[in-house]
Amino acid sequence: MRSCFLLAAALCAAAPARAQESGGVDFFQSSLREILDTPILSASYAEERPSDTAAAAYVVTAETIQKRGYKTLHELLSDMPQFQVQRNSDVRRLNLVSVRGIPGNERLVILYDGVRITPPTGDLFAIAGQLSIKNAERVEVVMGPMSSVYGADAFSGVVNVVSRRAGVSTAGIAYGSFDARVAGFTAMSRHSEEAGTGPAAAVTIDKRSGGNPKLPDYYKDDYAWYNREYQAGLVKFPIPSTVTASVPVTGYDAREDSFYLNAMLDLGSLEVGLIKMKESHSSSIGVKPELTVYNKDARFATGQWTAYGRHSYSSPGETLKVNTLLSYYDYEILPESRFINSYSGYADAYKYASAKTATIEQTFSFEAAEGFPVLAGYSYQENAVLPYTADLGHEFDTQRSPVSQNFVYNGSTIPVDFHSLRYSNTGAFLRLQKQLSDVSLSLGLRYDRNTAYGETWNPRAGLVWRPGGSERTVAKVLYGEAYLAPSPFWTNKHFGSFISSPTAASGYHSYFFHIPNEALAPEKLRSVEGTLSHDLTGNVRVSLNPYYNKVSGLIQDVTIGPGTFHGVEVDVLERAENSGSMETYGATLKADAIFHAGTWSFEPWAAYTHSEGHLAGEPLPFNSRHVLQAGASAQHGRWTITPRALYRSYTRNQDGARVAPFTTADLYLRYSDITRRSAGIALWLSVKNIFDRRYYNAAYGGGADRLDGAPQSPREASLGLSCKF
Repeated sequence: MRSCFLLAAALCAAAPARAQESGGVDFFQSSLREILDTPILSASYAEERPSDTAAAAYVVTAETIQKRGYKTLHELLSDMPQFQVQRNSDVRRLNLVSVRGIPGNERLVILYDGVRITPPTGDLFAIAGQLSIKNAERVEVVMGPMSSVYGADAFSGVVNVVSRRAGVSTAGIAYGSFDARVAGFTAMSRHSEEAGTGPAAAVTIDKRSGGNPKLPDYYKDDYAWYNREYQAGLVKFPIPSTVTASVPVTGYDAREDSFYLNAMLDLGSLEVGLIKMKESHSSSIGVKPELTVYNKDARFATGQWTAYGRHSYSSPGETLKVNTLLSYYDYEILPESRFINSYSGYADAYKYASAKTATIEQTFSFEAAEGFPVLAGYSYQENAVLPYTADLGHEFDTQRSPVSQNFVYNGSTIPVDFHSLRYSNTGAFLRLQKQLSDVSLSLGLRYDRNTAYGETWNPRAGLVWRPGGSERTVAKVLYGEAYLAPSPFWTNKHFGSFISSPTAASGYHSYFFHIPNEALAPEKLRSVEGTLSHDLTGNVRVSLNPYYNKVSGLIQDVTIGPGTFHGVEVDVLERAENSGSMETYGATLKADAIFHAGTWSFEPWAAYTHSEGHLAGEPLPFNSRHVLQAGASAQHGRWTITPRALYRSYTRNQDGARVAPFTTADLYLRYSDITRRSAGIALWLSVKNIFDRRYYNAAYGGGADRLDGAPQSPREASLGLSCKF
């Protein structure tokens, strides 16, 4: 860590006396309308203001990111209306995100510079520290179904992180509570966005580690077994609950590690890039302490990288624009991933999965007539997948074929099943838009044909009305459909174990097994929503956004009774099925403002969301009925201070148990002598959970090992230094 400080100091000392900062919107020198209506691309592939899009859309600029202290995407989404992030909830995905009451990271498409970084195959994905926004020019958030443009999995929304292309080179480090460490830099070749269309290159690296407290010291009742029995070397089995076993005592370790790389070369009409991420966390979070082991080897890690090339063509007069994107995506649950818990008999239970996706996307935009823009496109995707494996007795060797590695199911000599999948997806879409006086009409439709699960059609329609052509008032009425593809994780996951049974014909018996179901169909979403926003003054905007969602063909784990697996009798068989439906409905009332008082500038914001619904006739899990998000950025000279608060009413977990309501507050303080045309340094202090509350988020998963509520971190503080050169 000392070397990081020395490196940063050296970079600052070597910085030139004058430089050009990124040409973004200066938050406190621009009108509120300019900031909230910074044009975005992700709603339709065409640049348009959020207030003009046929969607509920938000944009968060680089200056807002800087003033509020967001470092990663999940921190920003935690402040986004209609998003609820259950932190440290899921042993596989770490933080579970719900949007408008619909839970699941795989139902949200995340893009970096228009390139998808959530797995195209719908595999497990952690929304955690690897999603850096260190070099973000803006973050675009589009709510609701977007399969009419993006196809599979654009179910609850689309998020696009747009990187700075020029003007800023920075280096920074930070250190915080519980040995949290961060180091990163951004280097760019061009120092002025006004310099023309010459070549530009940018590289951003962000590395994070540590930062997870020893929760048994803070939640003594929840971790009573860990503090007493485990320290004596005892662990517990869920069936029967009185059985215990002896294990070696190891030190508590639930750290989080992540890595982010974004490299880009822009040659004008041609751009090539590489986006690489890795995330690792404890595979024991959200699980009862008496049924798992919190040591350094119990880890769940994923890695992915995307290489892409993009070509843009504009005809003379820009009457026709053609964009071509070629990408190759490589995803992996890293071989060192393993569980060490009661279900594995406290032995190492390794996991592995891999997926490779090659994609070509072509879009065309032109005006069929004056005021009648048309957007059309098609895509083709090839996928090769080794789905999520059963528990493996030793680490998977990626250099050897699966069947040559002698894997057997726990407690038996039966070889483990491996499924090698290959499938393709062909899609085409069309969007028509027509301006009629003060009304804009938008119609979109996408067709997809997947060789694994068949055809889907997804329409979208929107009406945007500005009464009398007003810039102050906007009303929208929107309808859309989307689908969630049945991912290889859901169709092919299987797990369980066997025990010897001399009386059984097979010689084995099993109490429980989850078995594959390759006949799953996509989930389907139909959504209706409205938006009304009004600028009370040039510095105050209020908006109301009600919505209603209906999900059918919901993919859920279902008990199908006793049966057999590989000829072995199993007491309880479970598999994923398209079972039941889900309704979600609610509304958000949001206010944003900017005002000045003497030498101070203020930016307060607040959003109240009411969210309800039903899943298979029961109340929604991972959803709080009442959520209040609020904060204010205040700037005076070189100082910026931003307090933020979050209130969530009680939440239910997957089994319906209530998790208590909570209120937390964070504080961010920043000093900077960096100006638009000079180098300099910035110091910042971040304090999360400043009142040191003990509170819980809903834990994902069911079964005997699930916690009702996942304990959250106590007060955390971090101090950072960054410099521009």
